[in-house]
Amino acid sequence: MSHKKVFLIFILFILFLNKSSLAQETILPGISGNYIKKLIDTAKANYPKVKSYQNRVNIASDVISKTKASLFNAITLSYVYQPGQAKINPVNPGTSYYQGFQAGIFLNVGTLIQQPYMVRQAKEEFQIAKHDQDEYTINLETEVKKRYYIYLQRQAQLKLQITSLQEAESSFKDMKYRFEKGEETFENLNKSQNDLINHKTIKIDAETNLYLSKADIEELLGTKLENIK
Repeated sequence: MSHKKVFLIFILFILFLNKSSLAQETILPGISGNYIKKLIDTAKANYPKVKSYQNRVNIASDVISKTKASLFNAITLSYVYQPGQAKINPVNPGTSYYQGFQAGIFLNVGTLIQQPYMVRQAKEEFQIAKHDQDEYTINLETEVKKRYYIYLQRQAQLKLQITSLQEAESSFKDMKYRFEKGEETFENLNKSQNDLINHKTIKIDAETNLYLSKADIEELLGTKLENIK
């Protein structure tokens, strides 16, 4: 076989390895629309701030009902009861005393005028509370997605670091073996050892970042990520 053919086969082999490596590095297989929806639904059900916004909406709705009912505050019913029949005052005939039941209805005009405005204001405050709730829901959905994507990213990064560490360990063992046989210098052995130490440090950082991102997503979920199937 000619040198050109050997070189061509070598190049094709390298390209195949690179293609396989890129396929393994992607986070796309870990992204499931149904699973992300489960994460979002879990966050909506468990995260305390979601309940706080719902409470605000409920309070604003109650204020509307109370404001509508306040119309009756403008109406005052009074009555007087004196037993017996009406009689004429003998000293001053123009003055009479009615003995029996008397009732009256009084309207507070000022309250009647203000009441429609107060109802309208209560409805607007309800809409504000509802809009705030809707905005927070959108923000929460986006935040859940972001944190989950970061979690998948750091999962993939850790896998890469584990592979790189394994390669560095293999390279160091080979370098050490060749050094012991006198085929390599101490300088190259030292470089290989330092490279191995760096890869171990990077792997520890990748593990830490993965656990931190897991904690971030679980903060919103209110439960362990493993509990969501």
